[in-house]
Amino acid sequence: MITTSSVHTEGAQIVYDHQGSGPPLLLISGGGGDAARHQRLAALLAGQYTVVSYDRRCNSRSTGDTSQDLDMAQQARDAVAVIRAMGHQRAYVFGNSCGASIGLELAACHPEAIIKLIAHEPPVMSILPDGRHWQTFMDGAHDTFLAEGDVAAMKVFHSSFVGFEESTIARISAENITPNSEFFLSREFLPITYHVPDLDRIRANGVAMVSAAGSASTGAFYARTAKVVAERTGCPYAEFPGNHIAFISDPEPFAQVLRESLR
Repeated sequence: MITTSSVHTEGAQIVYDHQGSGPPLLLISGGGGDAARHQRLAALLAGQYTVVSYDRRCNSRSTGDTSQDLDMAQQARDAVAVIRAMGHQRAYVFGNSCGASIGLELAACHPEAIIKLIAHEPPVMSILPDGRHWQTFMDGAHDTFLAEGDVAAMKVFHSSFVGFEESTIARISAENITPNSEFFLSREFLPITYHVPDLDRIRANGVAMVSAAGSASTGAFYARTAKVVAERTGCPYAEFPGNHIAFISDPEPFAQVLRESLR
């Protein structure tokens, strides 16, 4: 059974869902920012964990100041607030895409809140040798949003995805036009792409973590970042099944590898 609760923190009401029993496992969403993306994955993990997923501030059911750009440090504090609202001091954490970036910020600034972190395909292109190229690409996608709107911008953005058929890219571009899309593109997109994780601090903190990328994501910038994170923090690298959103499209094999990584 899914229970919905909320916590008030830093001017926002953060709404979260939780189910299952066992040690707490916090799922952090990427672009689009809501708990619904984790519904199928959470159901598969609820037999072993108390699974908690939440709508990030200003997304879906959660409130906040929509005139402010995403602040990665605040996003990490929101994650801590949800963990504490559940009555825990620490949790296992899984983050995909921007959720992985938030997980890295959590590991840098709030290591005491993490039992173990699984960071799946963080879009931290600044750590890549060709990071400038990818930042220029993302700046162009944002310019497309300003000039042509969210549908055109998402099409440009999704053209960077690897491991998807072209028809699938067109479909997910359409499906990802949600009530959160304009906020994502106007207030979250560039701060996410410009985020520089403090990998040296994470390594010094000694956080238990696994950096991961999908088997179908080979060559994608967000998969290459996962390998650099592993190298620079000294943590294990794990290959997960599927592509960037396999936890949505094919959650059963994804959940199995996630269980193994959490152990």
